Amino acid sequence: RYRPEPIPDEVLTRILFAATRAPTGSNRQNFRFLVLTDGPRAREAKAMLGRTFRAGWEAKRGNDGYTEGSGADDNSPKARTARAMQHFVDHFEQTPAVVLGCIRRRHGGLADGASIFPACQNLLLAARALGYGGVMTGWHREVETELKTLLGIPDNVDIAATIPLG
Repeated sequence: RYRPEPIPDEVLTRILFAATRAPTGSNRQNFRFLVLTDGPRAREAKAMLGRTFRAGWEAKRGNDGYTEGSGADDNSPKARTARAMQHFVDHFEQTPAVVLGCIRRRHGGLADGASIFPACQNLLLAARALGYGGVMTGWHREVETELKTLLGIPDNVDIAATIPLG
């Protein structure tokens, strides 16, 4: 669960600096991070993501049996996880910062991911060291085309990860 307070720009800068120090294939650094905080396009993108995150969680909750077995016990770790996830997706639009990890398409699939995922890990570690939490997700895929249009992301660039921070 995130507090609703914005993350100061100086802190986001430090987090992103750490991310950009990660190794990449052939040392190309062919990734960029797009940070959504506030403003009309950020709010629209967060709303779009919120809808797809809620749909993604609804499917996962059912497919993974979060309401069955130990999930039926309100005090079980499974039930607590389900409540935390429900709160996360229900309040996604209030997430202080959403970072889109974008990478210029070269090979496709895991080969491109190998060049951005270390940077995403650095980003998450830096955020944690500075007192913020985050999670790397892929639930943006259902609306990637619409997000790219809204945010002006070029066609030859893929969104490899969506990282909510707070």
